Amino acid sequence: MKGICIVLATRLLRAVGLACLPGLVVQAAGPGSRPALPPDSAPATAPVDCVFGTLQSRVERAGSNYRAGVRLATVALAWDRYEPQVGRFDPAYAAEVKLRLAEFRRAGMKLMLDLGMQYPPAWVRDLPQGRFVNQFGASYNEDAKPGANGANAVFSQAVRQAQADYLSRAFADLGTDFLIVRLGWGYYGELNYPIHNYRGHKNCYWAFDDAAQGKVVGLPDGLKPCPVPGWQPGTPTADHRSARQFLDWYMGAQKDYHDWQIATARRFYAGQLAMLYPSWGVRPRQLDDAIAGDLAGQTSPEINGEVQRGFDFARFIAGINDPEVIIYCTWLDADPKFGDDNAADTARWSPVHYLSHLAGKHRPPLPVWAENTGPGTPAAMKLSFDRVRQFHVAGLVWAFEGDLYEGKHAGLEDYLRFISGVQIGKSK
Repeated sequence: MKGICIVLATRLLRAVGLACLPGLVVQAAGPGSRPALPPDSAPATAPVDCVFGTLQSRVERAGSNYRAGVRLATVALAWDRYEPQVGRFDPAYAAEVKLRLAEFRRAGMKLMLDLGMQYPPAWVRDLPQGRFVNQFGASYNEDAKPGANGANAVFSQAVRQAQADYLSRAFADLGTDFLIVRLGWGYYGELNYPIHNYRGHKNCYWAFDDAAQGKVVGLPDGLKPCPVPGWQPGTPTADHRSARQFLDWYMGAQKDYHDWQIATARRFYAGQLAMLYPSWGVRPRQLDDAIAGDLAGQTSPEINGEVQRGFDFARFIAGINDPEVIIYCTWLDADPKFGDDNAADTARWSPVHYLSHLAGKHRPPLPVWAENTGPGTPAAMKLSFDRVRQFHVAGLVWAFEGDLYEGKHAGLEDYLRFISGVQIGKSK
């Protein structure tokens, strides 16, 4: 139940965070019977290769899922349960997870592993610089929101070492027979800084702990401290120089953590890695516009938190040097009223369109996977499948598996209907 509440919360936050943009409609399923499929709900005729899976997968549903064409189950860990004390791992919890993995495999499922870095044990946040700090001096602390209370692995070498140690033990215990391992490891498991509006303060940037500001040692190896220590976003300087230097460093620090995740996972696991890119993302020229306002929070991407939360996906994806990294969109079903996938302006494209564009520009091109927001209506399922075809998405992971069974949203029979119109690709 904890996992369900957590992921539903992040989907709500994603929608609410962008609600000020024109045309956004947030759909919520109400009580009562499941709505009918929308008109013309059959998939497009041209098939594509695709792997289909679910989030919050349950072993007891694996057989019926497999018969519907689902071939991938997601198994999520919780770091706080796995390593409740420093260096002390819970063998009973590891055994429980291993049993679940074996049962899924017996049912014919390939597996995607979520390491649960978004659930750090309390002792991790107590490490040096273990919590993010914003320019208002507020330390990020959301203990009442599991999954939203990640540790400061961007600016703390101690936190990164703890993550690496946990990663080593998890793979030693569970093996490496996974189709995909999920990366991101921030707020609700995605790649991000904390939220931009926090406890009465807006326009929060999360790079003001003592290590990030150069007051103490402790930054990850190779990461330099803030080039304009003490500068506050919104403070004008000549030619906006401080804003430009700060933002380039701030996005670069997130990229450093992005790249470190890939390199660290590669020490233990040779298969596919899915980097989770959330929300809309910063689009071309938008960082320049924010800098022109000295990062005062006045442009649309700043108001929505795309800048403060570090969503410079073009920078991150261009720097990937591992061809087995999947570009993973977590907002496949963004409402079409929000943008226009036929527009010349990339700022209007849906998230999966933009990420697919970046993945295609990469050399070699990188695969794209996606998940919907959840809970998924029949209309959202149709939209998701349409975009799978249009943007050559290689894997669709439905959020959430339980919704397919409860009778209020798009159901398993709907998923089967859409899958049957798509050729299922062969898993590695």
